Amino acid sequence: MRAIRLAGYLLSFTLGCSAFGQGVPPNLSKTLGTTPPDVKFVDTQGRAFKLSDLKGKPIILSPIYAGCPSACIVISRSVKKALSELNLNTETYTVLTFTFDPKEDLADMRGFQQKHQLNASNWRVAYVPDDDALFQLLDAIDFRFTYVSEIVKDHPNLLVFLDSEGVIRHYEFGLEFTPAQLERGLRIARGQYTLWERISDWIFPISAVGVLATGAWLILGGRRKR
Repeated sequence: MRAIRLAGYLLSFTLGCSAFGQGVPPNLSKTLGTTPPDVKFVDTQGRAFKLSDLKGKPIILSPIYAGCPSACIVISRSVKKALSELNLNTETYTVLTFTFDPKEDLADMRGFQQKHQLNASNWRVAYVPDDDALFQLLDAIDFRFTYVSEIVKDHPNLLVFLDSEGVIRHYEFGLEFTPAQLERGLRIARGQYTLWERISDWIFPISAVGVLATGAWLILGGRRKR
């Protein structure tokens, strides 16, 4: 029985960390098909712009925080590598990396961009100067994080894909994103998806949460029997 509990713990820990980090996964039935608020961003050049200014092509939203010691770095570098391997026309989509930490500002995001060389012409690195607007955006994509310390935050590991009208069409979950994930997300954002892809956005988070719950049940259930 101990082996079963250990296997359940390892499986739930592995899937939970790789898919969602330590954050609560978003409720896709609440977000898919909706339009995030048209908040104002400021990029690393000090230029203000709104989400609506990016309409006309699919948008990849990548919420991170500049002070992240691990996951956000891996996410950003893997997205950069995957897009490079896909070798897509940069005029056909936009990447928007923004900090979800209201304490971070232009200097923090400029440092993150420079350190990780996120310099593609279609890649915007930015922050939202208004805290209320930031949390409205995070609520719209159902992105929830918690402070573990002043430096470390627990958060989901994900990308959000908007269509050319700014409507949420797809999420990809993970830590190291692959070319296949980026290709799929952009294709779905263009309205090109299979029947399975129509329903998988709901199935994956539900099944992953189920695995986490199963692991917890195996661990806690075993403890109660002692």
